[in-house]
Amino acid sequence: MTKTLLETADELLARANNELCKPEEDVVHYSVCQNAYDAIVNYLGSFLLDNDVEFEKTSNVEDLLSNCRSIDKRFNELNLAPLYNPTKSEDTWMSLNTANSFTAMAENTRKMVREE
Repeated sequence: MTKTLLETADELLARANNELCKPEEDVVHYSVCQNAYDAIVNYLGSFLLDNDVEFEKTSNVEDLLSNCRSIDKRFNELNLAPLYNPTKSEDTWMSLNTANSFTAMAENTRKMVREE
């Protein structure tokens, strides 16, 4: 199951990054943010499963990260605070800066989980 979560997370992150490769006026920011957010949930979930900790796919990022931090203090370096209470409205997720920020957080999460 962990491998499947990692593969899914990598696919979601790739989708987010591919969307950002389009001309700026064609980028669907909401799609980038949603894919990056879902990738982060999958990365954190795969780490927890690798460490025999069950999690719900509906868990919020704050709880997932807290559980990861209790296992490995390196996760204290990972700042995902902007994702703790995301409002998935078009207004919030409709900027290129937000899209870039979400993908950067997903990349950092990927690096943290893959370094294991």
